[in-house]
Amino acid sequence: MKKRGLWFLIGISIVLLGGIIGWLNWPPDPTKLVTHGLEKLNAAPSFRYSLTQHQWVEGKDRVLARVQGEKTGGNTRILGELTGSEVELIKIGKSTFSKDPFSKKWIKFANGQAAEEVFLAELDPLSSLQMKELGEVVLSGQGKVNEQKVWVCQLKPSVQNKMMEEFWTDFQYTLYIRKSDKTLVKATIEAKNKAKSDPMTMTLEFWDIGKKITIQAPTL
Repeated sequence: MKKRGLWFLIGISIVLLGGIIGWLNWPPDPTKLVTHGLEKLNAAPSFRYSLTQHQWVEGKDRVLARVQGEKTGGNTRILGELTGSEVELIKIGKSTFSKDPFSKKWIKFANGQAAEEVFLAELDPLSSLQMKELGEVVLSGQGKVNEQKVWVCQLKPSVQNKMMEEFWTDFQYTLYIRKSDKTLVKATIEAKNKAKSDPMTMTLEFWDIGKKITIQAPTL
């Protein structure tokens, strides 16, 4: 009887475990998944990120931007390359500072708002993820991002970003949403130049979401 009871408990445990695994892998509604993933990332008080942007120019693939950044509240710091030049920027509230790559001295932009508009995608990566309408969202599969299991969704939305709308068209987004908490952790954006139809690709990755990050104004 004891053995029979033990096997019964083991059987029940296997069934329950199988049910939990099946529930975790059950395909979610892709539109709700994307909406939730974007909302969670937009609501995050802080995160670190990387941004890489490629564009075809005169038949050649060129890297327009390759930066890493961190953001907490209204403060942001980025470090990397823009159009082949080293860049290090710090944004504190409405003030933006740039580090001269030669003298290593910090300079405050006279017009912080204008600087923010020029470096909008790099200083505010979430600006590239603002959408008027999602359009049709397709759950294209599963995968991993930095060893984390993710759902992969594809969509062709109408964007809510004046600069992107002015220069690019035919947007296609691939979003990677972490299964454990349904947070967006990676996005790939493909588009075409309005003037020449040259392709552009931007890849964003996010980590340390919600963790404590300290960013201070530099010493001038």
